[in-house]
Amino acid sequence: MKKQIIIVSMIILFLGVGFTGCFGPLSTDYFHESYVVSEQTILKLTNINGNVEITGWDGNNVTVNAVKKSSYGKEELDKIKIEVNTIGNYLNIETKYTGLSITHGSVDYNIKVPRTIHIESVTSSNGAIQIIDSKGDVKTLSSNGAIIINNVDGYVSAETSNGHIEVKGTAGINDIHTSNGAITVEVADFRDNVSIATSNAGITVYLNPSLNAVIDMRTSNSKINIEGISLNVELLETTHILGSLGINGNRLDIYTSNANIHLINLIL
Repeated sequence: MKKQIIIVSMIILFLGVGFTGCFGPLSTDYFHESYVVSEQTILKLTNINGNVEITGWDGNNVTVNAVKKSSYGKEELDKIKIEVNTIGNYLNIETKYTGLSITHGSVDYNIKVPRTIHIESVTSSNGAIQIIDSKGDVKTLSSNGAIIINNVDGYVSAETSNGHIEVKGTAGINDIHTSNGAITVEVADFRDNVSIATSNAGITVYLNPSLNAVIDMRTSNSKINIEGISLNVELLETTHILGSLGINGNRLDIYTSNANIHLINLIL
């Protein structure tokens, strides 16, 4: 018995020393660059583990300010690379990690872009995305982080998990999806069949009442509220409403579970 206790103690001591050697104080490094662009420039950003904030401004260049972080020492920090390259009209910004585990580091971006360039896609993991005052049919994708899009001249899509989504002041939407997070979205227009969906959280949709659309709203263990919009109702239940605006419209599916859905008149 005494021998077993000694062996277990040695294993615990070994593991403790090993983990102490790996995880420590936060190390940081900073990235500051500026890039000449034109009105034809298209921006794409791919990040790993970190937040992304993109804001339109009056300048002529794209400015990239980023903070690289790691709690596994300078050696791991140096394995985080930020690569920026231009291919045709595309300005591609990408985080790359040359180590064994992408969880050993993160990059937070703060980017300013001329309002005339197009943002095509922004992807991150384990981080929030915020895009304000810009242009382009933007596709955003994250996990474990919120997505906030405001005042974007384009049709936007947003997909995340364990984070809320807020979309306001856009030309229109494509699919808006999350889980375990609330959704607030203004729908001025949509060009194809689209869906707005989450789980265990509420959805508030401000809808342009002049659209032609088929609207299918479903929830469970909760209710659906409509304010200021006159639907041609085909099905009316507490947890399921099917109706339409105008004629021959595309389909808008709105779905959640265990939470309310609010459909409200969007004042343009």
